[in-house]
Amino acid sequence: MRKASTLTFMVVLSMFTAACGSETIIDTSVSGVYPLTDAAKADNYISTTAREFVLTGYSHATLPEGFDALEQVAQDEALKTATASRLNRVVSSLKSHIKDVMRPLNDGKTGEKAQWFVYVRKNGAESEAPEVLADGRARFAFQLELVGSVYLMSALAPDDGSIHRTFNVKVEDWGGQPNAEEIEVKIAGSESRDAFPKYNELFEDGVFDIAIHFGGDYNEGRHDIETAKWVVETLNEGGFTGGPTTFEELTLDSAPFTRSLLVEGRDVEIRVKIVHSDMVPATATPEEEAKLTESMKESLASYDVIFYSGHAGAGAGFILDYQPRHEIKAAEFENLDLPSKYQIFVFDGCRTYRTYVDDMMKNPNKTWDNLDIITTVNTTPFGAGYYVIWEFVNWFTLANADGAHFPLSWKTILRGVNKPSFKGVHYGVHGIDNNPKLNPHASDGIACKPCTDDSECGAGGNLCLGYGGGAGGSCGVACTTDTACPQGFRCARLTDDPDQFYIPKQCVKRDYICDAGGTQL
Repeated sequence: MRKASTLTFMVVLSMFTAACGSETIIDTSVSGVYPLTDAAKADNYISTTAREFVLTGYSHATLPEGFDALEQVAQDEALKTATASRLNRVVSSLKSHIKDVMRPLNDGKTGEKAQWFVYVRKNGAESEAPEVLADGRARFAFQLELVGSVYLMSALAPDDGSIHRTFNVKVEDWGGQPNAEEIEVKIAGSESRDAFPKYNELFEDGVFDIAIHFGGDYNEGRHDIETAKWVVETLNEGGFTGGPTTFEELTLDSAPFTRSLLVEGRDVEIRVKIVHSDMVPATATPEEEAKLTESMKESLASYDVIFYSGHAGAGAGFILDYQPRHEIKAAEFENLDLPSKYQIFVFDGCRTYRTYVDDMMKNPNKTWDNLDIITTVNTTPFGAGYYVIWEFVNWFTLANADGAHFPLSWKTILRGVNKPSFKGVHYGVHGIDNNPKLNPHASDGIACKPCTDDSECGAGGNLCLGYGGGAGGSCGVACTTDTACPQGFRCARLTDDPDQFYIPKQCVKRDYICDAGGTQL
């Protein structure tokens, strides 16, 4: 197969990484007994450096003396309390066990320098309605969802040829009380696979609008302002027009930065809006501070891609200013005016994996059919900021040599930002399962169509492939999985060159023989 066409990197949008204080990286606070969800709950998330896992099993809670004599309501409450307490203990024991397994593998490294890691979202543990036993205990099923190193399952439960991966953990009561037991824990990894963002939905109205909201910064260096300045300069130097020519001219009322992108033969206008905390004065009144909130809510209500790039933490929302502190609290997410159209949210701050996704998905207008969310597992250091910016600038709106949009899959985009130079961050995307596995731009009748150049293969991302040494070639179609391709085709990687990781996999005939004409998808 021949090489793909030379790609032109199109600068469009930007991303800011924020440093945060150190805090415990595992949280397992449980406020009650939660009904178990489907066993595939850990699906719908991918990263190139991390994987979600679900740990399941059974444990027992000791019921209080006199339980049988209680009224039904009192029994229900006692059962809930006992199970919740025991669930906390189970999770604590699992954390300790995993830490013990990872310690020798990390060769003395700790924190975010450690290669092996786990991270648990708030309220990541659940249990189903317990069964009261005759021996004064209650038996319940538990489930714990966590994200960890890609090969964590192999470390905890080495493959012994059995159908299920399991390991044993000793669980004791708080304070060394006698209700100790050894439980069997089953571990399963997410089955989610790579997919494309829904580019066709982002571009269908002829406008691709992006809002970049920089959160306030309490550090003396004001990295938020320095990065915002860089964004303005980069957009102006990258061919954007219509916006302010200098950072100093940028206001809340500024016109967006604009440029055109060719998508399936038509021009799509790209619009970029930038907002930072110093757009209101340091002595701002509550009414003036509210303008930052109004701008953020306006973006969330209508834009295609919304970036929150700033400080984050447990229970935090969008911290838009620190002089004084001004925030859209996480508790408000469920009441935000969000559209039913497809959007991408990028939450780039410290450990946004922890709470931001769950809080946002409480909003009744958002489902995994119309939302993808990018989060970080660990802290996002300022030192990596400009590099991460450049990666996201390139990949969302890449174009080929003919100027046509070149759609990259989520995993390809993530591979561009999860670099060894800041390997502890772990960017990942939630919502992957409902996304297209085949080039989202029109590709019907393209597979195996005769060609001499990529431009003859329809939408950007489809490549002209040399099948048999002749003068011509046959078209492939960009894909992420075999099941997305027509019958008789497989989704093949074209190169293992790490510098060309952005070249998409293609639907390729399994027998390497193309019939005349193209194949319907």
